Amino acid sequence: MILSKTTGYGVMALAYLAGQEASMVCGLQEIAETECIPPIYLRKILGELRRHRILRSTKGIHGGYSLARLPDTITVWEVNQILAPDPYLDECILGAGCTKADGCVLHGRWQRIRRDYVELLETTTIAQIARSRQMRRSFARRAEDRIVPEEDEEQR
Repeated sequence: MILSKTTGYGVMALAYLAGQEASMVCGLQEIAETECIPPIYLRKILGELRRHRILRSTKGIHGGYSLARLPDTITVWEVNQILAPDPYLDECILGAGCTKADGCVLHGRWQRIRRDYVELLETTTIAQIARSRQMRRSFARRAEDRIVPEEDEEQR
């Protein structure tokens, strides 16, 4: 089980905003281009996050989106529940209609996996994701700086 594309895009957009200065407002096009998210799809996602008071939007020529809450108070689980709750998460993994008292061979193990999955999403914040992404970008930039172009090697 993985997050839906909608939730993934929402998390990426929120992490992008979390990586900006708190007072900064970012336009939809900027977020879409930076995170490679289709703008029309992103508009719907951001609208839903705004309706749930995760984001603030400002209209006008210098308008855009900013976080309405601190990024360390927004969990991936909350974003998932807003954008793409999984109606099948509580069901039998085989679709057999198991109950706790009368479960299939996978029931107990599936419940443990489900519990761990939900706990992971409930304890992972947008702030953590933003920091992780910034560290990866920083690492990638440093690695690029170490690469010596071929023509420079020939000149030596």
